[in-house]
Amino acid sequence: MSFRTRLGLLVAASVAVAVLAVSGVALWIARAEARSALDRKLDDRVAVLVASGGRLPERRSVQFFGRFVPRDVLAQIVAPNGAVVYASDEVLPVTPADVAVANGRARRHRTDVSADGVRLRVLTVPVAPVGALMVASPLDEVDANVAGLRNALAVVAAIGVAGAGLLGFLVAGRAIRPVRRLTDAARNVAQTQDLDQPIELERDDELGELARSFNAMLEALALSRAQQRRLVTDAGHELRTPLTSIRTNIELLARAEQVAAQPAAATASDAPVGDAVVALDSNERRQMLDDVQFELDQLTELVNELVELATDQRSQGEPERVDLAELAASVMDRHRRRTETDFVTAFESCEVVVNAALVERAIGNLVDNAVKWSPPGEPIEISVAAVDREAHVRVRDHGPGIPTALRETVFERFYRTPEARAQPGSGLGLSIVDYVARSHNGSASVIDTDGPGTTVEIRLPLAQLE
Repeated sequence: MSFRTRLGLLVAASVAVAVLAVSGVALWIARAEARSALDRKLDDRVAVLVASGGRLPERRSVQFFGRFVPRDVLAQIVAPNGAVVYASDEVLPVTPADVAVANGRARRHRTDVSADGVRLRVLTVPVAPVGALMVASPLDEVDANVAGLRNALAVVAAIGVAGAGLLGFLVAGRAIRPVRRLTDAARNVAQTQDLDQPIELERDDELGELARSFNAMLEALALSRAQQRRLVTDAGHELRTPLTSIRTNIELLARAEQVAAQPAAATASDAPVGDAVVALDSNERRQMLDDVQFELDQLTELVNELVELATDQRSQGEPERVDLAELAASVMDRHRRRTETDFVTAFESCEVVVNAALVERAIGNLVDNAVKWSPPGEPIEISVAAVDREAHVRVRDHGPGIPTALRETVFERFYRTPEARAQPGSGLGLSIVDYVARSHNGSASVIDTDGPGTTVEIRLPLAQLE
C-alpha cells in the first residue's frame, strides 16, 4: 500500500472517529432534551390534575393500546395497597416503586414502561389521601425524532468520511510530490553517479529542510569524490618515483649479475649494440642496494601515510577524555629515546575529548618534522596551553623556516617545499596533522616565530566541565 493511500485512509479514519463521536454526543443531547420536554409536559399535567381538586377526567371512549393513540396523557390512581382505583384508559403497569409512592415512602418516581408494545414515560406522584397519581405519555414521538436524527447523522457521516478520504488522498498526493522529486533525484544519482544535480525546492517547511539536507549530502559526496580522485592521482604520481627508481636499480643489478656470470668474450660479442652493460664492483653494488633500501623505506612510509589518510576516523576507536599534555609528553619521550635531540617543554594540563591515537600521531608528525629540520645542537620546543576554551599544542624548530606565502600550502597533500624535496619524506605529514585537527573540530596552522625556525600549532576545543 502506498504512502498516499495510507495517508488518505488515515484521514478518513480520523474523520470517521470524529464524526462518530460528535454524532453520539448529538444523539445523546437530542434524546435527553426530548425526554426533558416530555417530563416537563407530565409535570404540567400533574399540576393541572392536582389543581382540579380531585376531579379526574372521565374515561375516554377510545382505546389507547393498539391502533389508537390518545392526544395527550393517560392518568390513573393507585391505592396504597397497589390497586388501581381509577384509570382514564387502559390500566398502566404498577411497579413496586409506584406502590412506595402511594404509601408515602417516596415522593415521586419516573420510569419507562411498555404496555401492549407501546413504550410510555410514566410520572408517579403522591396524592393524599387516596394514594398516588400516575400520568403517562407515549415515547414514540421521542423515539421517532431520535431515529430520524440518527439516520440523518449516519448519512452525513458517510458523506463526510468519503469526502474526507478523497480529500486526504488528493492532499497526500500534493504533499508527497516533493518527496517523489527527492526519490527520483536519489534514484537518478544512484543510476548515473552524477552528484551535480541539486534539488530545487524552495520551501520553509520540513520538506524544504529535507531538500536542503539532501543537497548538502550531494555536495559532501561530490567533495569527497573529488578529494578521493585527487588523492588517487597524487598518490599514483608519488608512487611512480620510488617504484621507477627501485625498478631501474634492480634491472641494473640483474644485468650486472648476468655479465659477471658470462665469459668476458661472450659478453662482448653477445651484448647488443649501444648496450653499455658492465660488471659492477662491490662499492657500486652496495650503493645501488642502499638506494633500493632507501626507496623501499620511502615507499613504505608513503603507503603507511596513505592508509592513515584513507582510513575512516571512526575505525580508530571512540573519542575519549584525555590530557593533551600527557599525550605530548609521551610523544616527546619516544623521540628522546630514538634521537639525541634536546627538548624544551612547557606543559599545562588540558583535557580534550579526542581520538587519542590520531592526536598522538599528529603531534608525532610535528615532532618528526622539527627533528628533521632543526640544526644539530638546537633544541625542539614543545608547549601545551589552554587559551580561550581551546587547547594549543605548539612545536618549534630552529631550522630555515617556511616562507609566509607557503604557510597554507604546506598542509596540502604531497606538497613539499623546494628545500624539502632533497630530504626524505612523502609530503603527507602536515596534511595528516591538518586532517586530524579538523576531524576534531579544531585547526592547524603555521604561526609567526621570533627568530629562525618554524612553529606549527594545533588547536583543539577543550572538554566541557563535568
